[in-house]
Amino acid sequence: MKRQVRVHLPGARAKFDAASMSQEALRHWRGADNLSADAELLPEIRRTVVSRSRFEVANNGFLGGILQTLADDTVGTGPRLQLFFDDPAYDIDRDDDAERAKLQRREIRFRKYARQIKLASKLRLARLAKARDGEVFFQKVVNPKIRGVNRVDLVLYETEQVGSDTQKDVEDYWKTGVPKEVDGILYDRNGNPSQYRFWRIHPGAINGIGSLTDFYLVPADAVIHYAHISRPGQHRGFPEIAGGLTVFNDLRRYANAVVSAAETAAVISLILETDTIPDADDYDISDELNEDGKRVRQIRFTDVVPLAKNAGVALAEGWKAHQLKAEQPTSTYTAFVDAKLNEAARALSMPFNVAKGNSSGYNYASGRLDHQVYHRKIAIERREIEETILDDLFETWEQIDRACYPEDYDFDFSTDHTWMWDGFAHVDPAKEANAQTARLASGTTTLQEECAREGRDYEVVLRQRGHEEKLKKKYGIPTESPAGASNQGENDEEE
Repeated sequence: MKRQVRVHLPGARAKFDAASMSQEALRHWRGADNLSADAELLPEIRRTVVSRSRFEVANNGFLGGILQTLADDTVGTGPRLQLFFDDPAYDIDRDDDAERAKLQRREIRFRKYARQIKLASKLRLARLAKARDGEVFFQKVVNPKIRGVNRVDLVLYETEQVGSDTQKDVEDYWKTGVPKEVDGILYDRNGNPSQYRFWRIHPGAINGIGSLTDFYLVPADAVIHYAHISRPGQHRGFPEIAGGLTVFNDLRRYANAVVSAAETAAVISLILETDTIPDADDYDISDELNEDGKRVRQIRFTDVVPLAKNAGVALAEGWKAHQLKAEQPTSTYTAFVDAKLNEAARALSMPFNVAKGNSSGYNYASGRLDHQVYHRKIAIERREIEETILDDLFETWEQIDRACYPEDYDFDFSTDHTWMWDGFAHVDPAKEANAQTARLASGTTTLQEECAREGRDYEVVLRQRGHEEKLKKKYGIPTESPAGASNQGENDEEE
């Protein structure tokens, strides 16, 4: 019979510096709280942060340029619709010219529609507003000035124009735990938005006094909410640049202080100083006039001596004149600005050379490596724009287009769509062309994928190439074979 031995082990307790209750830790994390996402983003808190964010964007060239570059790189010239049959039973060898022509006509109509409502410009503005204000609202309205049968337009509204009625108690919940209303957004018991409360006049308008009681409700299917959400249970957006606002503020204040110090040193022509105390017998320090009728007194501290242009200065014995030495900007000024700018741009996954607009300190390899993270961020943001804005708009447009052009929807196969965006130019086009040729030759990619990377439609490319080949034969121009892939090695910097 085995005897059981019980061993007593002292209780182990894990220790974390982040959980320290020391005075230093309490001072450092005095702003930490356990509030929920909605309680943390109360309307007055969001209003304060948004107003400061807009002020900083308007007064900081770095921040304004960063957000404009982010919007331009994300949206570019705008998305382009591409339709295709998604049924795997569809036989590509059959005579499908008529069916594909229907898809192309729908693509052309949507492209014209997107240009009329200025879709690309509105998406760029929405991307900028999301980073600066945290969110933006699209309202689908009927615009009679749009040419064509589809007159659905998108109107953008700022974050302040959607809010709760201050005269009512909106702190109410469904039995499922879902709030019935959160700052102007009404929800059903399943947590889906049902209505949006829009103020008829912007609360910040000059004549908007008393407008917080004048609102109208818009059904959720007529509103698109494009917001930056960073916490589960968060219903209203928060600026993406909120974490870097203090950094940009430090940059602007430091730059102003440096300029002020340098300007002070520059405006002082010269400084007079002496180590001796003048004898009262040698200098008339009284307020009476001398023999020549001039008032003579000793130069005292803080006296300002007027100087004539292109004139010399004769100093008494014991006096010296020198210019104030400029101490600003210091040798570490550029390093400080670069470090703070890199920290602030990190919240947007933007590389330092893009944020600063200067790649002088980069080589070929480091530039490509930094841009890979930035391009992934843009690809993710484009997908969110597709799922949140474009697919919703396309569904509304297609319902009207189907009713007006039923002949272009008369086929037995279901269709799907995708969105093509502007591609990013390669730093070395020759290397990219060689890599593309190798991928196509090995069969690891398709012409559709390669064209999609550059934001082009592969069918348009094939049709244009076929047209050019016919013209070459017509005019007797010999067809040149494409140059083979170059075996040139990588440059020294990349190695």
